[in-house]
Amino acid sequence: MLIFTFFFLGLIIGSFLNVLVYRLRDAETLLGRSFCRHCKHQIRWYDNVPLISFVLLRGTCRDCETQISWQYPVLELFTGLMFALAGYLFFTPDSVLSVIELVWLLLIVSCLVVIAVYDLRHMEIPLSMLIASALFTYIFLIAAFVLSPGSFFDSRLWSGLLGGLAVSGFFFLLVWMSRETWMGWGDVWLGFVAGAIVGLPLALPMLTLSFGVGAVTGMLAILYKKKGLKSQMPFAPFLALGTLATVFLAQAFPAFFQFFIL
Repeated sequence: MLIFTFFFLGLIIGSFLNVLVYRLRDAETLLGRSFCRHCKHQIRWYDNVPLISFVLLRGTCRDCETQISWQYPVLELFTGLMFALAGYLFFTPDSVLSVIELVWLLLIVSCLVVIAVYDLRHMEIPLSMLIASALFTYIFLIAAFVLSPGSFFDSRLWSGLLGGLAVSGFFFLLVWMSRETWMGWGDVWLGFVAGAIVGLPLALPMLTLSFGVGAVTGMLAILYKKKGLKSQMPFAPFLALGTLATVFLAQAFPAFFQFFIL
Protein backbone atom coordinates (compact mmCIF):
# COMPACT_ATOMS: atom_id res chain seq x y z
CA MET A 1 0.00 0.00 0.00
CA LEU A 2 2.81 2.39 0.90
CA ILE A 3 4.55 1.79 -2.45
CA PHE A 4 1.34 2.66 -4.34
CA THR A 5 1.05 5.85 -2.28
CA PHE A 6 4.53 6.91 -3.35
CA PHE A 7 3.77 5.89 -6.94
CA PHE A 8 0.62 8.03 -7.13
CA LEU A 9 2.47 10.91 -5.47
CA GLY A 10 5.17 10.55 -8.14
CA LEU A 11 2.54 10.65 -10.91
CA ILE A 12 1.18 13.93 -9.52
CA ILE A 13 4.66 15.43 -9.11
CA GLY A 14 5.59 14.19 -12.60
CA SER A 15 2.61 16.07 -14.05
CA PHE A 16 3.85 19.23 -12.34
CA LEU A 17 7.40 18.62 -13.60
CA ASN A 18 6.08 18.50 -17.18
CA VAL A 19 4.64 21.97 -16.69
CA LEU A 20 7.89 23.13 -15.09
CA VAL A 21 9.98 22.00 -18.07
CA TYR A 22 7.93 24.14 -20.45
CA ARG A 23 7.50 27.17 -18.22
CA LEU A 24 11.15 27.41 -17.24
CA ARG A 25 12.02 27.97 -20.90
CA ASP A 26 9.43 30.73 -21.36
CA ALA A 27 9.90 32.22 -17.86
CA GLU A 28 6.18 31.74 -17.15
CA THR A 29 4.57 31.69 -13.72
CA LEU A 30 3.92 28.28 -12.18
CA LEU A 31 0.64 29.46 -10.62
CA GLY A 32 -1.48 29.60 -13.78
CA ARG A 33 -3.70 26.82 -15.12
CA SER A 34 -2.28 24.36 -17.61
CA PHE A 35 -3.13 25.05 -21.25
CA CYS A 36 -2.63 23.50 -24.67
CA ARG A 37 0.55 24.82 -26.26
CA HIS A 38 -1.09 24.76 -29.69
CA CYS A 39 -4.60 26.22 -29.29
CA LYS A 40 -4.00 27.94 -25.89
CA HIS A 41 -7.23 26.55 -24.39
CA GLN A 42 -7.07 25.85 -20.67
CA ILE A 43 -6.97 22.15 -19.88
CA ARG A 44 -10.02 20.95 -17.95
CA TRP A 45 -9.31 19.38 -14.57
CA TYR A 46 -10.63 15.99 -15.70
CA ASP A 47 -8.27 16.10 -18.70
CA ASN A 48 -5.30 16.69 -16.43
CA VAL A 49 -5.24 13.38 -14.55
CA PRO A 50 -1.75 11.84 -14.89
CA LEU A 51 -1.53 8.97 -17.39
CA ILE A 52 -5.28 8.29 -17.42
CA SER A 53 -6.23 11.47 -19.30
CA PHE A 54 -3.59 10.79 -21.96
CA VAL A 55 -5.06 7.34 -22.58
CA LEU A 56 -8.69 8.49 -22.58
CA LEU A 57 -7.93 11.38 -24.96
CA ARG A 58 -5.87 9.03 -27.16
CA GLY A 59 -2.93 11.38 -26.90
CA THR A 60 -4.67 14.41 -28.43
CA CYS A 61 -5.99 17.77 -27.20
CA ARG A 62 -9.76 17.73 -26.62
CA ASP A 63 -10.18 21.17 -28.24
CA CYS A 64 -7.85 21.21 -31.26
CA GLU A 65 -7.01 17.47 -31.54
CA THR A 66 -3.30 18.25 -31.77
CA GLN A 67 -1.10 15.31 -30.80
CA ILE A 68 0.10 15.53 -27.19
CA SER A 69 3.81 14.85 -26.72
CA TRP A 70 4.74 11.43 -25.34
CA GLN A 71 6.96 13.36 -22.94
CA TYR A 72 3.93 13.85 -20.67
CA PRO A 73 3.00 10.22 -19.88
CA VAL A 74 6.60 8.98 -20.01
CA LEU A 75 7.83 11.58 -17.53
CA GLU A 76 4.85 11.01 -15.24
CA LEU A 77 5.34 7.23 -15.27
CA PHE A 78 9.11 7.50 -14.75
CA THR A 79 8.68 9.87 -11.80
CA GLY A 80 6.02 7.61 -10.30
CA LEU A 81 8.30 4.58 -10.55
CA MET A 82 11.25 6.49 -9.04
CA PHE A 83 9.12 7.68 -6.12
CA ALA A 84 7.82 4.16 -5.51
CA LEU A 85 11.34 2.74 -5.61
CA ALA A 86 12.62 5.44 -3.26
CA GLY A 87 9.84 4.73 -0.78
CA TYR A 88 10.43 0.98 -0.95
CA LEU A 89 14.21 1.14 -0.52
CA PHE A 90 14.75 4.11 1.77
CA PHE A 91 11.68 4.65 3.96
CA THR A 92 12.05 3.59 7.59
CA PRO A 93 9.30 5.30 9.64
CA ASP A 94 11.07 4.97 13.01
CA SER A 95 14.25 6.71 11.80
CA VAL A 96 14.35 10.51 11.56
CA LEU A 97 17.41 10.40 9.31
CA SER A 98 15.67 7.92 7.00
CA VAL A 99 12.68 10.24 6.59
CA ILE A 100 14.97 13.20 5.90
CA GLU A 101 16.92 11.15 3.37
CA LEU A 102 13.73 10.06 1.62
CA VAL A 103 12.45 13.65 1.34
CA TRP A 104 15.84 14.72 -0.03
CA LEU A 105 15.86 11.87 -2.51
CA LEU A 106 12.37 12.70 -3.81
CA LEU A 107 13.46 16.31 -4.30
CA ILE A 108 16.62 15.19 -6.10
CA VAL A 109 14.66 12.84 -8.37
CA SER A 110 12.40 15.76 -9.30
CA CYS A 111 15.32 18.12 -9.99
CA LEU A 112 17.24 15.56 -12.07
CA VAL A 113 14.15 14.68 -14.11
CA VAL A 114 13.62 18.35 -15.00
CA ILE A 115 17.31 18.83 -15.79
CA ALA A 116 17.40 15.72 -18.00
CA VAL A 117 14.26 16.53 -19.99
CA TYR A 118 15.12 20.22 -20.32
CA ASP A 119 18.61 19.41 -21.61
CA LEU A 120 17.17 16.83 -23.98
CA ARG A 121 14.80 19.42 -25.43
CA HIS A 122 16.99 22.53 -25.43
CA MET A 123 20.64 21.34 -25.13
CA GLU A 124 20.88 23.50 -22.00
CA ILE A 125 20.86 22.83 -18.27
CA PRO A 126 18.57 25.16 -16.27
CA LEU A 127 20.57 27.08 -13.68
CA SER A 128 17.67 27.24 -11.23
CA MET A 129 17.46 23.44 -11.07
CA LEU A 130 21.23 23.14 -10.62
CA ILE A 131 21.13 25.56 -7.69
CA ALA A 132 18.10 23.83 -6.16
CA SER A 133 19.63 20.35 -6.43
CA ALA A 134 22.93 21.57 -4.93
CA LEU A 135 21.13 23.28 -2.02
CA PHE A 136 18.96 20.24 -1.29
CA THR A 137 21.98 17.93 -1.41
CA TYR A 138 24.24 19.90 0.90
CA ILE A 139 21.43 20.66 3.35
CA PHE A 140 20.83 16.91 3.58
CA LEU A 141 24.55 16.08 3.88
CA ILE A 142 24.98 18.61 6.68
CA ALA A 143 21.87 17.26 8.45
CA ALA A 144 23.16 13.70 8.08
CA PHE A 145 26.51 14.75 9.57
CA VAL A 146 24.82 16.45 12.53
CA LEU A 147 22.46 13.54 13.23
CA SER A 148 25.00 10.74 12.75
CA PRO A 149 27.85 9.98 15.17
CA GLY A 150 31.40 9.78 13.90
CA SER A 151 34.18 11.99 12.62
CA PHE A 152 33.86 14.47 9.77
CA PHE A 153 36.29 12.51 7.58
CA ASP A 154 34.10 9.40 7.84
CA SER A 155 30.88 11.29 7.09
CA ARG A 156 28.72 11.46 3.98
CA LEU A 157 29.36 15.19 3.91
CA TRP A 158 33.10 14.67 3.42
CA SER A 159 32.48 11.88 0.91
CA GLY A 160 30.02 14.11 -0.95
CA LEU A 161 32.45 17.01 -1.10
CA LEU A 162 35.20 14.76 -2.46
CA GLY A 163 32.83 13.10 -4.92
CA GLY A 164 31.60 16.45 -6.22
CA LEU A 165 35.11 17.81 -6.65
CA ALA A 166 36.34 14.60 -8.32
CA VAL A 167 33.51 14.39 -10.89
CA SER A 168 33.39 18.11 -11.65
CA GLY A 169 37.20 18.19 -11.92
CA PHE A 170 37.12 15.33 -14.42
CA PHE A 171 34.43 17.08 -16.48
CA PHE A 172 36.38 20.34 -16.28
CA LEU A 173 39.34 18.63 -17.93
CA LEU A 174 37.09 17.24 -20.68
CA VAL A 175 35.58 20.66 -21.34
CA TRP A 176 38.97 22.39 -21.31
CA MET A 177 40.72 19.83 -23.54
CA SER A 178 37.86 19.68 -26.05
CA ARG A 179 37.09 23.43 -25.98
CA GLU A 180 33.47 22.61 -25.11
CA THR A 181 32.94 20.19 -28.00
CA TRP A 182 32.63 17.06 -25.81
CA MET A 183 30.49 18.64 -23.09
CA GLY A 184 29.61 22.07 -21.71
CA TRP A 185 30.16 24.00 -18.49
CA GLY A 186 26.68 23.10 -17.30
CA ASP A 187 27.81 19.47 -17.21
CA VAL A 188 30.70 20.47 -14.94
CA TRP A 189 28.32 21.96 -12.38
CA LEU A 190 25.92 19.05 -12.72
CA GLY A 191 28.88 16.73 -12.15
CA PHE A 192 29.59 18.56 -8.90
CA VAL A 193 26.03 17.85 -7.74
CA ALA A 194 25.96 14.26 -9.02
CA GLY A 195 29.27 13.45 -7.33
CA ALA A 196 27.98 14.88 -4.06
CA ILE A 197 24.80 12.82 -4.30
CA VAL A 198 26.56 9.46 -4.67
CA GLY A 199 29.76 10.27 -2.75
CA LEU A 200 33.36 9.59 -3.72
CA PRO A 201 33.34 5.76 -3.45
CA LEU A 202 30.46 5.49 -5.90
CA ALA A 203 31.58 8.22 -8.32
CA LEU A 204 33.36 5.71 -10.57
CA PRO A 205 30.39 3.32 -11.05
CA MET A 206 28.14 6.36 -11.54
CA LEU A 207 30.38 7.67 -14.32
CA THR A 208 30.68 4.19 -15.84
CA LEU A 209 26.89 3.84 -15.98
CA SER A 210 26.42 7.36 -17.36
CA PHE A 211 29.00 7.08 -20.14
CA GLY A 212 27.97 3.48 -20.87
CA VAL A 213 24.30 4.33 -21.38
CA GLY A 214 25.30 7.42 -23.36
CA ALA A 215 27.58 5.41 -25.64
CA VAL A 216 24.95 2.73 -26.32
CA THR A 217 22.29 5.38 -26.99
CA GLY A 218 24.65 7.22 -29.33
CA MET A 219 25.43 4.07 -31.30
CA LEU A 220 21.74 3.20 -31.62
CA ALA A 221 20.97 6.76 -32.78
CA ILE A 222 23.65 6.50 -35.47
CA LEU A 223 22.49 3.00 -36.44
CA TYR A 224 18.93 4.18 -36.96
CA LYS A 225 20.17 7.38 -38.64
CA LYS A 226 18.78 9.68 -35.96
CA LYS A 227 22.23 11.19 -35.39
CA GLY A 228 25.46 11.53 -37.33
CA LEU A 229 29.00 10.89 -36.15
CA LYS A 230 29.51 14.62 -35.55
CA SER A 231 26.10 15.28 -34.01
CA GLN A 232 25.98 16.67 -30.50
CA MET A 233 24.06 14.81 -27.79
CA PRO A 234 23.08 16.21 -24.40
CA PHE A 235 24.91 14.45 -21.58
CA ALA A 236 22.74 15.57 -18.64
CA PRO A 237 20.05 12.88 -19.24
CA PHE A 238 22.67 10.12 -19.06
CA LEU A 239 24.37 11.63 -16.00
CA ALA A 240 21.01 12.01 -14.24
CA LEU A 241 20.07 8.41 -15.07
CA GLY A 242 23.48 7.12 -14.00
CA THR A 243 23.23 9.02 -10.71
CA LEU A 244 19.78 7.69 -9.86
CA ALA A 245 20.71 4.15 -10.94
CA THR A 246 23.79 4.23 -8.71
CA VAL A 247 21.83 5.49 -5.69
CA PHE A 248 19.11 2.85 -6.02
CA LEU A 249 21.36 -0.06 -6.99
CA ALA A 250 23.79 0.68 -4.15
CA GLN A 251 20.88 0.56 -1.71
CA ALA A 252 19.31 -2.57 -3.21
CA PHE A 253 22.54 -4.50 -3.81
CA PRO A 254 25.18 -3.08 -1.43
CA ALA A 255 27.45 -6.11 -1.82
CA PHE A 256 27.78 -5.45 -5.56
CA PHE A 257 29.24 -1.97 -4.91
CA GLN A 258 31.41 -3.02 -1.95
CA PHE A 259 34.38 -3.30 -4.33
CA PHE A 260 34.32 0.49 -4.85
CA ILE A 261 34.09 1.37 -1.15
CA LEU A 262 37.46 1.48 0.58
